[in-house]
Amino acid sequence: MRKLTIAVVAILFFLVPPSSAIETLPPQLSDAAFWKIITDSSEPGGTFLSENFLSNERGYQYVIPPLRRKILPGGVYMGVGPEQNFTYMAAFHPQIAFIVDIRRQNMIEHLLYKAIFEMAPDRAQFLSLLFSRKLPSGLAAASSVEDLFNAYTSAPFDLDLYQKNLQAVKDLLWKQHKFALTSEDEASLEHVYNAMARAGTSLGYSVSDPNLQRAASTRILDLFSGPPAAEGPASSDVTGFFPPGFVPRVPIGEVQIITDTFTPALPQSTAPPPRVTIGPFPTYTDLMTATDATGANWSYLASEANYNSVREMQQKNLIVPLVGDFAGPKAIRAVGQYLKDHDLTVSVFYLSNVEQYLTPTATLKSFYDNVATLPLNSSSSFIRSAQSTGVQPGIVQSMASPIQDVLDAVIDGRAKNSADILRMSQ
Repeated sequence: MRKLTIAVVAILFFLVPPSSAIETLPPQLSDAAFWKIITDSSEPGGTFLSENFLSNERGYQYVIPPLRRKILPGGVYMGVGPEQNFTYMAAFHPQIAFIVDIRRQNMIEHLLYKAIFEMAPDRAQFLSLLFSRKLPSGLAAASSVEDLFNAYTSAPFDLDLYQKNLQAVKDLLWKQHKFALTSEDEASLEHVYNAMARAGTSLGYSVSDPNLQRAASTRILDLFSGPPAAEGPASSDVTGFFPPGFVPRVPIGEVQIITDTFTPALPQSTAPPPRVTIGPFPTYTDLMTATDATGANWSYLASEANYNSVREMQQKNLIVPLVGDFAGPKAIRAVGQYLKDHDLTVSVFYLSNVEQYLTPTATLKSFYDNVATLPLNSSSSFIRSAQSTGVQPGIVQSMASPIQDVLDAVIDGRAKNSADILRMSQ
């Protein structure tokens, strides 16, 4: 009987098609494999009201400590938007990460980051490349993130360095990695890099839609009208947002409103429309020097160890940016299939506040139908944000919830909209 059993097992082993075998995730992806995932999994690009060069959630680190107590390293990270994802990756140590965003420009921004990570061996040189400012003296591996940003805040933008860096980024992405990027992608990369380099450490959340700009100016007037904190007219930086002689209720320095038309790398005929950075939103400095509730800083630039953990993922092509609609038919499902093929499980899925835009209810349901295709376990968690007040600084609160609990509530009809889902978060 034992011989017969062994013979049957041997026959079955040889009869199973090789394609059904689960592959393990390679230690790094080739350039060709990386780009194939992007092209095969992405959807057509869409639009959003803001360009989101930078996140705007001051309290984003508050969710990290409780999640680290339940999530083991080595899972899969999923997210949306720009740099905030790097901090979560540095905290949760995934094997691979997928960033899904409806804007193709976000994918281009992540490729820009990828190139800069690869070129910069440490944090100081990373910031020099990112903001096109000469490396200040006195910075070392042990320098605090506050020291780094203080040094670069006072460093002037260098146009020659910017043009040199831009060419180096293009050479790396087009010639070395041989990514099949289009001329439109090239223009998008120039636009994003231009915005980052020009603003430097004061880069903030950027709005390009004229309707949102008007709504923002109305909201700012509402926020800052009333008894003034100090006499005198509004700053000239906000001319056009406040009526002549308007006196804000609080010091104008607490709000960031910058009209920006500086485009040194682009001819005037192809220059993007003016951008307006509105507030009260944090700057790059604010986000990188933020902390959790205990005062610990988890940002990806808080230490060389954090930076190197993300840089290593970039060097191995393990941070994969995709173009995709959360409720779309392809991107999230493609990630789910890839994870199943490689026996991987989602540990963290950062949503920002995307759920509130998934209306009507059928669209929200489509997103959760997509989430249902992802391999999950009991500790798989969402991180989301919502505009509200609480213990976290700023006008946005970050919170977390088990993915499976929310998924079950949506499927059962207990959660019908984003408000219901927020009530399940903490």
